[in-house]
Amino acid sequence: MARSSALDREIIGLWKELSPSGAYTLGWNSCAGKLFVPTRQNIADALVRIGALKGKAENELQRKVLNGMETALQFEEPQPVLDDILGTTFNHLTKEGVKQEHLLSLFDYASRALDATEERFRGREVPTGVRALTLYRLDGVIEILDAIRGATKSRRLKDACKKLGDKTRRFVALFNLDGFGKGTFEEVEKVFQKYPFKLGRESYYPVALKEAFDYSETPEELEGKALSWIDEEMPKYRVVVKKLAAHYRCAADTETVEKKVAQKDKLRPADLVRLTNSIRRTVQRFVDKNVVRINKKYDTKVIETPPYLSGVLPTGAASFFDTFTKKPFQLYFVTTDHRRDPPKTVAQLLDLLVHEEYGHCVNNSNSALHFGGNASDLELIGTTHQGPVTEGLSFNREREFLEAVKKLEAKSTLTKVESEYVKLMKQFGGLELVNLEVELLVRKWRLIRFLRVVGDVRINSGKQSLFDFVDWANRHTDVPRSNIYYQLFPAHEGMFPGYATFYAVVGEEIRSIEEKIRDDRKRIAFSTYLTGIGYPPRSIYRRKLEEFVAKLE
Repeated sequence: MARSSALDREIIGLWKELSPSGAYTLGWNSCAGKLFVPTRQNIADALVRIGALKGKAENELQRKVLNGMETALQFEEPQPVLDDILGTTFNHLTKEGVKQEHLLSLFDYASRALDATEERFRGREVPTGVRALTLYRLDGVIEILDAIRGATKSRRLKDACKKLGDKTRRFVALFNLDGFGKGTFEEVEKVFQKYPFKLGRESYYPVALKEAFDYSETPEELEGKALSWIDEEMPKYRVVVKKLAAHYRCAADTETVEKKVAQKDKLRPADLVRLTNSIRRTVQRFVDKNVVRINKKYDTKVIETPPYLSGVLPTGAASFFDTFTKKPFQLYFVTTDHRRDPPKTVAQLLDLLVHEEYGHCVNNSNSALHFGGNASDLELIGTTHQGPVTEGLSFNREREFLEAVKKLEAKSTLTKVESEYVKLMKQFGGLELVNLEVELLVRKWRLIRFLRVVGDVRINSGKQSLFDFVDWANRHTDVPRSNIYYQLFPAHEGMFPGYATFYAVVGEEIRSIEEKIRDDRKRIAFSTYLTGIGYPPRSIYRRKLEEFVAKLE
């Protein structure tokens, strides 16, 4: 461990008990094969222990971390147990392959966790939106169990997979919605024409924002901020659409322009991982010199998103491993499943690479290796505060990268890494065209993330149903309806109310601080610093960034 007080270590000890999957992933291998079993008694006991630790809290960081742990335990929905089973099973396979002893233990815990969750929800009316989020998770669990059955010769492990799969199907069947099918956009839209959409989070949502994620704003204030950001971004977005429409001689709407770009690039889902690997060395060298410094021990591998994760990772994602060891590493997932929302253009692939790898993965690697900053142990564990920081950082990284590559258009003399990047872009239409296509993506994703805030507030507060929001957002911004749906509901709302808000709010906060820096070298120093300080609560993170900028002057 890097540095921590006795109370920090006590808090981390409790976190390991409540999140053995997270602890195992970050390097505590003694937590392998375990899950927290969410019985009423276990939850009640944990809340008592958290309350006792809060009474001993010595500083703001400890209090806010404990508040987040407490609020997460009070989240009463069935789907998190399925995410926990799927996520920790995948993490075990990633770290150690099919290790029978650990998987048999894990499946025993998983079975008990399903029983405990079923007991808590038996006889309760579960809102239709929550039922849909639960149904989305079935395929992932079944597919990963089938993968293990196909990879092992052990009859005992095959039987354990079948038993857990059967129990998972019975559990998910309790939340059935007729017509849900595989959960495609078209299927779910018809479902919510038949069943009124409800989430039932009206009273919990404001608490989640304040206590789990350290937001000082009310839901209404967050919605107001997001609407103002949309109004600011829309004219810039439309200018880019018109420029590309003129280039491709097509109608000036997003869907038509994107189809033209996709026709030019002709990407096949099967080629996405190969193409990512073919461009990332050049992109990484450019990023390291012009955007953010990357430590010399950086270790990230690009892999195809497994089918059992594509339902909750519609485009791509990143995962962190062994943070508390001498050899931390990351995985960058590229989704290729045509049922979801995989990259269809080089610009999409490039923007995703920048967000996931040079945002999330560099954030974890630099922090774990104390490069650029000096995160404490409590700022490195996977608390509820991790999401707002790393998602906001990665969202802002897209803008930083776009500004860096656009500067190349006007430079008369290029460095070696800059020349390599320009040469690479010639394969895909040339620097200026690809920059314009990347800008379309960056501005579109800015709109999507601002829309996520509005949608997050409205559907969690009960102000608007899911598809009423999708229709409003499409009319207001011209972002395709299916994009809006997939980028708000199945993944983000299933993870936790308020998760969808992370990117925009913290990302725009970083931008407002960074804009005060005029010197490019100081700006890169700032970008590197914020990747190296872990995942403190939002207010502490903001204060650290402001203090760092003040020292740069």
